[in-house]
Amino acid sequence: MANTTELPNPFTPLAFLPPALASQLEASRYLYAATLGAYIWDIGLNLGNDYVLLSKYRVRFPTIVYFMSRAFTLAYTLTVFVFLVAPIKNCSAFVAAVQICLILSQASTALLFFLRVTAVWYPNKIVYVVFSILWVAVLGAGVTVPLGVRAAHIGPTSQCILTALSANTEVAAIMPLINDTAVFLAITYRVLAHTIVGDSSMARLRVFLGGEGLSTLSQALLRSGQHFYLIAVVTHIVVLVLLKLPHLPPFYRAIVVIPAAAVINAMACLVFRRIKFGLISPDGTSKISMTVDFHATANPRSLSLPIHHTDPTTAGFGSNTTFPLDVRLRREIDKFEDGADACEEISKATDLA
Repeated sequence: MANTTELPNPFTPLAFLPPALASQLEASRYLYAATLGAYIWDIGLNLGNDYVLLSKYRVRFPTIVYFMSRAFTLAYTLTVFVFLVAPIKNCSAFVAAVQICLILSQASTALLFFLRVTAVWYPNKIVYVVFSILWVAVLGAGVTVPLGVRAAHIGPTSQCILTALSANTEVAAIMPLINDTAVFLAITYRVLAHTIVGDSSMARLRVFLGGEGLSTLSQALLRSGQHFYLIAVVTHIVVLVLLKLPHLPPFYRAIVVIPAAAVINAMACLVFRRIKFGLISPDGTSKISMTVDFHATANPRSLSLPIHHTDPTTAGFGSNTTFPLDVRLRREIDKFEDGADACEEISKATDLA
């Protein structure tokens, strides 16, 4: 540590750090500032969509989870940035608050994944139990982070820096990767099973490997929003790879954790909004009319589909094959939301079995 009498500004925090560590800290500040700005920008771009969710759709449990995940992820990115740039009286207490925000952000984002996969596989009890266990594991892994993180003031200044990061905290990166990958594979298998026609699994495999079903499958995966979940899985892998690289300095190993949390939450929230607005099939298998404008999220007003009180049993299917799009969308969206409401029913049925 440099002598304060030899420094032109003895209360500049970076002056009390080795040059290499000071450079790493400064780089992380720039990256986290950009992450916070990008996430706030994403929230701002979707304010109209969020208003539509609250004003024109029923606010049920999945919608509450959606807004909670947005709030907790914003709180996490904001508190991390404040931790690095603002004067703080109690570093240990503040870093504990940061880690609590991380736990809540991870848990709520994983809950969006859970609601999606259980809606796709509804009413399969085995899938419900397996992914419930995975969600609890994600929550438990996140709890280990505050136990292995320590912080202190930089020299005599009031700015903070991390002083200890236990190796056990890697579990908090591994479990979300396992959970999100399992969700991605489970939904992909469901889409595959309903897209490629065959009398058996081997027949479907031959169609797939023969290339006849690749085009149809790729379109089905895009319609089901799987490319967004794939981005989340790849982001998890990048985080884990950087954490395991031995030659990287500690700051650079963990530097992508905050941007990764923001990206993964943004992808999960994007899928949720598209399901609510009828741009993605909630069950992952039903086909939704492609006449809907896939760029409509830029203009929330174009997504406000009026719900006509039409009785489908008297719609005259024999003479009129055009069933109202809004009724079909509401049915599919209700299936997604009913997956959350059915959690209690499945639990009761499991107890009675």
